[in-house]
Amino acid sequence: MQKEIKICLLVIFTFCLPLVLLAEESVLDKLHRKLKNASYPEKVKVYNQFSRYYLTTDAEKAVNYAQLALSIAKEVNDKKGEATAYSNLGMGYYFLSEYEELLDYYKKSLSTYKSIGDQEGISTLATTFYRLRNFQQSLDNYKRSLLILLSEQDSPKEQVVETYENIGNAYKNLGDYHLALESYTKGLDMLNDSTDDKTILWGKIGEIYFNLEEYDSALEYFILLYDQKVLREDLPGISEVLNRMASTLYLKSDLVRSEKLFDEALQLQISLNDHLGASVSFMNLGKISKDRKQYLNAISNYNKSIKLAQVINNKSVLRTDYMELSTLYMLQNNYKKAYEYQVLYSDISDFLSQEQKVEEFTNTLVVNDLEKKNQENAILQAKNENYRLRLEKENLSKWRMSFGFTILVILILVFIIYYRYYLKRVENRNLEHRINEALKKQEEQQQIIVHQSSLSSLGELAAGIAHEINQPIQNISLSAEGIKFELLEKQPDNAFLKQSINEIFEDIIRVREIVDHIRVFSSGQKESVYESFSVSDCVESAVSMIRRQYQNHNIELSLFLNHKIPQVVGNPHKVEQVVHNLLSNARDAVEERFGRESGFVKKISIKTGEEGQRVFIEVRDNGIGIPQDKKTDIFLPFITSKQLGKGTGLGLSISYSLVNEMKGRIEVQSRVMEGTSMKVVFPVVTSNINKFAPK
Repeated sequence: MQKEIKICLLVIFTFCLPLVLLAEESVLDKLHRKLKNASYPEKVKVYNQFSRYYLTTDAEKAVNYAQLALSIAKEVNDKKGEATAYSNLGMGYYFLSEYEELLDYYKKSLSTYKSIGDQEGISTLATTFYRLRNFQQSLDNYKRSLLILLSEQDSPKEQVVETYENIGNAYKNLGDYHLALESYTKGLDMLNDSTDDKTILWGKIGEIYFNLEEYDSALEYFILLYDQKVLREDLPGISEVLNRMASTLYLKSDLVRSEKLFDEALQLQISLNDHLGASVSFMNLGKISKDRKQYLNAISNYNKSIKLAQVINNKSVLRTDYMELSTLYMLQNNYKKAYEYQVLYSDISDFLSQEQKVEEFTNTLVVNDLEKKNQENAILQAKNENYRLRLEKENLSKWRMSFGFTILVILILVFIIYYRYYLKRVENRNLEHRINEALKKQEEQQQIIVHQSSLSSLGELAAGIAHEINQPIQNISLSAEGIKFELLEKQPDNAFLKQSINEIFEDIIRVREIVDHIRVFSSGQKESVYESFSVSDCVESAVSMIRRQYQNHNIELSLFLNHKIPQVVGNPHKVEQVVHNLLSNARDAVEERFGRESGFVKKISIKTGEEGQRVFIEVRDNGIGIPQDKKTDIFLPFITSKQLGKGTGLGLSISYSLVNEMKGRIEVQSRVMEGTSMKVVFPVVTSNINKFAPK
């Protein structure tokens, strides 16, 4: 039985060999025709294609062709062709099991790609070398499976087609696009029945032609695939094929048709809630607008792509968007924006990690090869044991030399490992230092913003402060005038003079208190201020400077303060600033509603109290209210629900930060055209208050 199977396999192999050779000749003939009238840069490309073709069948010939491509590329200064030749040499030496050469040419290829900034080439190089071993093993297994299936008369057609498809996938992943195309085409030829599903192979053949830059052929297969997807009403599939067709037309410089197809794909992706597809479509539309020099439209499309990519955390799309935006802003001479996006692009680049993976893989190959050789040496030593006994002295000397060499190698490896560890520690320390500097700078900027907000609040209080100071100054003036007239009398009333002087001193003390309060409020926002205080006292201090201002605006300001609540620990000046910010927002809210409703009575109330182990300050108004869709954004910087020109959008953001520093929180309740309640809650600290201090 086994003999019959062997004969059958031999017959099939003999029958299939001419077909394979004919297919191979057709590919080789095509390459030879290209080579006859090719320019030097085109020869580099063709020789590299020859090298890739022979990689899995004749590694030595692949190396020779790669060396030809390399020599011409160096003469004409074709860096990309040079990098590809280095890559092909590395893969050729892999199949020849010469791993030192493999590692050397990989590094040369990587260095050349980096010198020309070809990031796609770097990524492809790393992926190819990292997966090379697994794909080659898979390819060998699929070929054996195909021979077995072809030897059986009743083999299911679906299995044979699937095996051809798998062989094509393996060649594609190895970069042998011509051999991949042959395998896919053989599988497609077997699907001659009208009921057979050809869509998968149409798509794969179209991709191969796309990679080979034969865009007309790629479009033919993409159109076949598109028509089938439309018949099946496969909306996700239609969207995907539209993107492929649009990309092909873009590379053919047919921007009008490309943009139209990208738009159609985008509409489908939006209806399907396909964030990734829509993000890619916006990115491609941005590229088209950039090529047309419609820079504003391009920037808009890239920003839309970034928003969608951030939702799904797709770093690949983000990286491309950041790079394109950096280039666009550079074209517009907006170097600041260009630098910002260049920094974002650099942060998510992962080329170093890819290089590390490849080096680990090549090092693993070297270790495996050494282990294999060590096993072979052990077997030879076992066979020659008697001989080694007779030559004990000689073997002992060799053993000592080997042992010394091993110790030397180990010491070198230990030194290398320690040195790399030392460099890593130095790098980590430098990184930590930079992070600390960045955090310190961020903290200083935050303090500047808070201080500026305090000064802004102080400016808003100017009217109330002026009135508070003006009243005691008028009293001083009246008392001084009374003293003046009394002194003109023949017998001045000493009691009256004494009383007037005391009143003057009382008013001077009042003015001094107001000025001191202003000075402390404007310059007392320091982290070092950390003490126990009553939130009711803070509210009274804040209201004392603005009550008259609110009365002038006909705002009913009501206080419901509980002076028996426990004290909290923190910075009372910052709490006072929070109260000013909340009152300012409440005032703007009631003023806006007053402008819309005639006869409206403006009311604001402030309440303090205790809830369990927490105390609170509640500022309530009957103003315009906050729309439901803006409630989640009110604490973000530069976000405001006020009318244009009113407010900077920093008040609530800074208030939130200040309250958070003291382990508190802000609760918001609001209804449109009914009013808003802002409730600031602080914890009551009864012991070990230092642990709540800001770090």
